[in-house]
Parts: sequence; structure tokens; C-alpha cells
Amino acid sequence: MTFKAIALALIGAAALAQGSAAQAQTSYSQGPFASEQALVAYWQGQNFGQTEIFLDGRKVHARTTGFGPPLTEMYFTCKKSSLDIRVHCGNYNDPDYDLAGLIDLFDTNNHTRPAYLRDAYLDGQLFVDIASSTNGTGSYWKTCIGDPSRNYPSGIPYYLFQRVVPGFSPQPPLPMCPPRSSQKLR
Repeated sequence: MTFKAIALALIGAAALAQGSAAQAQTSYSQGPFASEQALVAYWQGQNFGQTEIFLDGRKVHARTTGFGPPLTEMYFTCKKSSLDIRVHCGNYNDPDYDLAGLIDLFDTNNHTRPAYLRDAYLDGQLFVDIASSTNGTGSYWKTCIGDPSRNYPSGIPYYLFQRVVPGFSPQPPLPMCPPRSSQKLR
């Protein structure tokens, strides 16, 4: 073998080893965390390269250096269910970035019964149309916009349950999106 062939073989082997190591470290904790401080401390101790970590739409941790594809993850404070911090709270009354998952939780009453499908409205517009459902009835959801991210320069989106129509009287207060970090009063 020539020197060039040996060098290329060594470079290829090193690239494979680095790729395997990167693949091996693709799992991370989705919660629960007891506090924002515990979440940030966990991510400060991880070696994922470039990361952006959000909590309830606020960027709470960012690492701008490192190799590999950048990782953006959103966590939520589960105020209506487990009272801790997770990627997915598992209750339609808690926020999430997966609107389809939230609608499924709503339709199955948090997986406690078979699905009872109803129309779903996002920001007042029909989002899921169920033929057997009466228009205007169903679940209503709101889009919240969090802090900017490399993938969402205008702000990272997530969703809140608002109400059921027809619902109970009187209607509960509608949940509000928290202000973005850049909008908070100083």
C-alpha cells in the first residue's frame, strides 16, 4: 500500500469511529426534572455539541459550539398533570409542540377511553374536520410563539388548549401565552 492509501484508510476509520460515537449518544432525558435549574444543569453536563433548550417557550440553555447536527428541544412545565418538567406532559391541558398529539389526548381524554373524534380549531380556523361533527363544535387550540431559535427565527411555536365548544357554563378563563423573553419587562 502506498502512503496515500494508508492515510485515506486511517481517515476513513476515524470518521466511522466518530460517526458511531455520535450515533451512540443520540438519546437524552425527556424528563422529569424538578426545576428549571435541574434541566439546565442536566444539559450543561451533556456533550451534544450545538444545542438549544427551551422551557415553556423561553430559551434556557444554548451551546453554540460542537460537532454534529444541532439539537433543539422544548420542555414544558406540566402544571395540569405531573407538576414537573418534561418534553411531553401527557395531558391535553398542558402545553406541547405536537398539536396532533394534543388533539389525540383530547379526543381520548388523556388515553382513558376510545377516541371520540371532534373538529379541532387552531387560532379560530378549522384545523381538523370530522365529517360527523357539527361545525363550530370541538376543541379550540392556540398557537404560542416562544423565543427565536436557529430553526425558528421568528420564535419557536407550541400549542395550548383553550376550550371545548359546546362546553360547560360559565366558560373557564382562556389560557394565555406567556410573554417571550424578549418581551418581558425588565
